[in-house]
Amino acid sequence: MRKRGTKIAGVLFALLVVLGCSGSVDGPVIEGDRRTGGTDALVVGELVVEPGCLYLYQPDDGDRFPVIWPHRTSWDADQSAVVLPGGVLVHEGDSLSGGGGYHKDNLDHFTVPEGVELALACVDNEFGEIAVFNSPGHIDVQR
Repeated sequence: MRKRGTKIAGVLFALLVVLGCSGSVDGPVIEGDRRTGGTDALVVGELVVEPGCLYLYQPDDGDRFPVIWPHRTSWDADQSAVVLPGGVLVHEGDSLSGGGGYHKDNLDHFTVPEGVELALACVDNEFGEIAVFNSPGHIDVQR
């Protein structure tokens, strides 16, 4: 009986670990958590790729924002491209727009501590803000 209880506890612990996953870091991509919904702002910009950092550049005012991408976004190192959840590749210079917001506080609500650390290390705008796409969410890509 004791073995059965140990196995059940182990399965429950593993399930909690999986369900508790809330983002990751894959190369320069900061993946957001699985939560649904998000904020109502429009996140826009051109993708800029720099060593260790990805930015959304806004040519109208020259601001650049590190990005927290939707859950299941990854990095393709061979193509130097962001891979969106549906498989669409985003390359440097592509224009992006999607629902989300710009945040500088409570970033741990959007991704893992390593993602927060990377986002803060990449900040390059006077506001100290990070662009956060909603997860799940649709991102329009124009080449």
